[in-house]
Amino acid sequence: MLNKTLIFSVLFAFICVQYATSLSCYTCENAINCKNATKTTCTNAIATVTSNHLGVYNDNVTHLNSLRFDCLALKYTYPNNNSISYQLHGCVHPDLHACNLALKHKYSSWKKTCKLCSGDNCNKNPAGKMSSSVFTIVATVLGLVLAKIYA
Repeated sequence: MLNKTLIFSVLFAFICVQYATSLSCYTCENAINCKNATKTTCTNAIATVTSNHLGVYNDNVTHLNSLRFDCLALKYTYPNNNSISYQLHGCVHPDLHACNLALKHKYSSWKKTCKLCSGDNCNKNPAGKMSSSVFTIVATVLGLVLAKIYA
């Protein structure tokens, strides 16, 4: 009896640690493919790709290495007609402060909409998607039921 509970607890802990240490973000590089952005697990390589894209339109983009990441949702629009001139979603290093980067002079008239967040897939409109808290609630209830059965 105690062995089953111990095995279940260890298995549950391994699953939770994996989800706790990996951040997933939506990634895309322009307004067209951001309509169907892909989910990506953040790594230094992915964050470097996002930094490279940021460097095209922004000054002083530094390349960092870290084990911590944020999700970025960035959109630049033309001020005269509000059409999207550039859109980027991806993983970034928190120390980059991507939303505070200054635009290069030739793009300085563009209007910026920027969001940094640190939850899984938080950088895209979540309408119609289940929250990860639903899975946490279901796992907790299932754990309690199993504990009640085997107790």
